[in-house]
Amino acid sequence: MTRTASALQDRIGFDRAELDQSVVERFALVVAASGERIALSGAEDELTYRALDARTNQLANAILERTRPGIGCVAYLVDHSPDMVVCALAIIKAAKAYLCIHPGIPPSARSDIIADAAPDLLIASARHIAALRDAADGIPLLCLDELDTDHDTAAPALAIGPRAPAVVFYTSGSTGRPKGVLKSHRMLLHRAWLCAEYDRPGFADRQSLLTSCSFASSEADMFGALLNGATLALHDIASQGLVRFGEWIDRQGITILHPPVVLFRRYLATLDGSDLHRSVRLVTLAGEAATQDDIRRWRQRFALSCGLHHRFSSTEAGHIAVACIEPGETSAAALARRPTPVYDKHLSIELDGRPASTGAVGELVVRSQFLADGYWRRPHSTEDRFQPAPEGSVERSFRTGDIGRLLEDGSFEFLGRQDNQVKIRGYRVELHEIEQAILTVATVSEAAVIADSLNGKSILTAFVVPKAGAEFRVEAVRSALRSLLPPWKNPSRIHVIATLPLTPTGKIDKPALRGVAQAKAAIARGAAE
Repeated sequence: MTRTASALQDRIGFDRAELDQSVVERFALVVAASGERIALSGAEDELTYRALDARTNQLANAILERTRPGIGCVAYLVDHSPDMVVCALAIIKAAKAYLCIHPGIPPSARSDIIADAAPDLLIASARHIAALRDAADGIPLLCLDELDTDHDTAAPALAIGPRAPAVVFYTSGSTGRPKGVLKSHRMLLHRAWLCAEYDRPGFADRQSLLTSCSFASSEADMFGALLNGATLALHDIASQGLVRFGEWIDRQGITILHPPVVLFRRYLATLDGSDLHRSVRLVTLAGEAATQDDIRRWRQRFALSCGLHHRFSSTEAGHIAVACIEPGETSAAALARRPTPVYDKHLSIELDGRPASTGAVGELVVRSQFLADGYWRRPHSTEDRFQPAPEGSVERSFRTGDIGRLLEDGSFEFLGRQDNQVKIRGYRVELHEIEQAILTVATVSEAAVIADSLNGKSILTAFVVPKAGAEFRVEAVRSALRSLLPPWKNPSRIHVIATLPLTPTGKIDKPALRGVAQAKAAIARGAAE
């Protein structure tokens, strides 16, 4: 079923039948329906849908001149700007999978990703071209600033199916090795369709894009907005900080705000008053788990007309579950609502590889026809994590590595990651549980826990950020934890720290904390000697 452009103007979202096409076809419908509306808004640049279509067509034709037909990916390195979105759409239009490389990652990590992905072409702005040239190793390079403006602005005449590769997102996983997750057009369309069903983006909406397109969280923002006719507004919150974040929200008239959880928590701590940011009708949170304090503070500070969706997602499985707090809801039960599975995602819990009963704790398994295709150029890793569809079914299964349980009401309770489980004094301990316990202490703003070692034995080390102006005492934290946790779950060390280091995605950087712990231990040894 194909809908006309005029029909698209009548309602937000699109029909399920449109999932069996390409992102390119869906985007063409939006351009036809809303060509003169603003598609992209950056710090110094705005593009209408028609201008974005022309610019991406031009770059797509340049890519086609420099690559061979067939399955492949094109990697690019640009700043957090409209170029980040332009490159992604252009690569998709050229029938390749886009691979965005974050400009802030170390050169060694950048080289590892390029070596593992083996892209057909590397694209960069003039500012970053030298960084890619060092890692290119014979791969053709295209400098955006030197692109011939005479390239055809007509759409490439290519037949792109719904199962064609569309994007590769690199994630280190628990091993630290770069590993690319491959997604098809169909999966990106399904993510945009879920956004349409739950978030209801439309032509009047202005959706934030606060993270790099190198991270899977960006797909909900980029495709949820641009495939539903909304404006995508870019702001690099990780590098620009929180000082003018609220000013940007109000100036841009943001209606759908999707911040990293930890940065949102820090931003809420800076606010005073209520009924703030009245343009924002919906806050969507994902990535790190939000706490009840986060939700309570959001309701206190943002306008009552604002709703909140707490998403549970993974790079490989996409959008898995969501807890929806509607505008005007203020009850404790509503603010503590747990996520339930989204459309087309079926959840189960496995314990030692076998189905577990309701309420039992185990590994979350997602079954769906809308999962990632697997790991780029890693068939054995794909076979290890993805289970093929049974005969007569189109649904595969993915073992997430997340620990939790399904409750009687159908909701999911997240309890941490398998790779965050450690053995302490013979007991299996989940670090996430301890972090959540520390965050219940009234004087604590942020907390993180790592497994460390002391005299050859595993111990727990906690890092705590006190609330501004609070009368903070480490012993008060220890006393609270003794009443909440068994002895083996109480941290042996508690370090007070001014701020927790974050990764480019806005998540807590635990490897960096491990370095801090080692440095503090060395200082302590030196003082003892």
